[in-house]
This record gives sequence, C-alpha cells and structure tokens, in this order.
Amino acid sequence: MDNDLKPQTEDLAAVGFFSNLPREQLAFLLQGSGFLNLTRGAILYTNGGESGKMYCLLSGRIKIGLTASSGNERTIDIVLPGQTFGESAFFRKSDAPVYAQAMAPSRLLVLDSETVCNAIKQWPDLSLSFLELAHARIQSLLQGMYACCLRNAEQRINDYLMEHAEPLKADEMQAVVNLPANKSVVASTLNLSPETFSRQLHKLEHEGVVRVDRRSVHIYDLRDIRKRCLQ
Repeated sequence: MDNDLKPQTEDLAAVGFFSNLPREQLAFLLQGSGFLNLTRGAILYTNGGESGKMYCLLSGRIKIGLTASSGNERTIDIVLPGQTFGESAFFRKSDAPVYAQAMAPSRLLVLDSETVCNAIKQWPDLSLSFLELAHARIQSLLQGMYACCLRNAEQRINDYLMEHAEPLKADEMQAVVNLPANKSVVASTLNLSPETFSRQLHKLEHEGVVRVDRRSVHIYDLRDIRKRCLQ
C-alpha cells in the first residue's frame, strides 16, 4: 500500500456505503487504512480475497470474476468508483474461486478488519449497515440466478438496458446506457457469449429501438424497452 499519503475522512465519505456516517466514525475507521494503486490488468487477489481487508474503489474499474478448474471464466460484477468489494473475506477467509482484476488504472482505499470490528463494538448501529450491505449482495446474486435460469438472452439484455438507462434531460423518454466495460465483459456478467450479446443489440438497433455507438447504447423510447422487459 501507499504509505506516503494517509486517507482522509473526505476520501471515505466519497464511498457510497460510508457517505452518511458521522465524521468521528469515519476517522475511527481510517485507523490502519491506506491507499493502493493498481495498473491496468493487475490482479488484486485470487481465491476469494485477502482476509482482513475491505476495498473501497475511488477511481478506475475492478472486475470480479469466477474461474473454473477447466479454465473457463465468468465476470460476476464490475466495481465502479464509490463502491466497495471484498467484504466476504473481510470477516471470514474462504477459498472461493473468485478473483479481482483492475480493468483500468485504479486507486483503492483499503480498510483494516480489526479496526472495523472495533468500530462496530463502539457503535453497534454500524453492524446494521453491514447487514444491509450483505442483504444487497444476496439480492444481487438472486437476481443474477433469476436472470440466468428463467430469462432468455433477449430478456436479459432488455432488463440490463432498463436497469442502467440514464434518461436524457431534454427528453426523459430517451436514455443512454454507458457500458462500464467492453461488450465481451458485459456479456459475461449476463452469462452470455459476446456473439449473442452483440447479435441481440444489433437486432434492437435494426428494429429502431436503440442506436449503438461503441460503449454507448442510445435508447429512443424507454417505454418500448419497459414493455419488452415484461414479455
């Protein structure tokens, strides 16, 4: 870790999970913390993470993936700035086939587990925040299982576009989806092949529903996508 600079409360407050905590608690949590810089392609951890550490992404992008013994891989999450990850190994080490890799030059704030546990003892309400975080993780996994088991490729892509659509101010029925990674990585998060993902996007484009511009998908009418999600 970068020991030359010490994280400040403003750095931790910029992370969504910690944004509403009082300054006193933020300062306490930063004891034993530090910055970590990763180059693009660098592997942060394998086999489920490093016990005793929780990661807060300040800038860049981190890919969380699974690797099978056969060598096959699947991306299960793309961490964006302001998000946290690694909490499962934070409290208990497990040898899960999960890895974290930087998709771009990334800067992280790393928290120490002993400090966080001491903070929970001092402010018991903090435990509720971590339970809420765990609940959000479980819900995300359940939604992923639902999509993979019960939704076909076209439905998964429509759901993804609807979930990540950012309405335009000029016309709220139009929106844009900025893909957080290249199409092959996004396809992997949906448990689709890159070819299937591209084919379905081209189909939507041919039908006049969207316009694809590299990593941006422009939606002409959110009502159309919403109807497709209900099919």
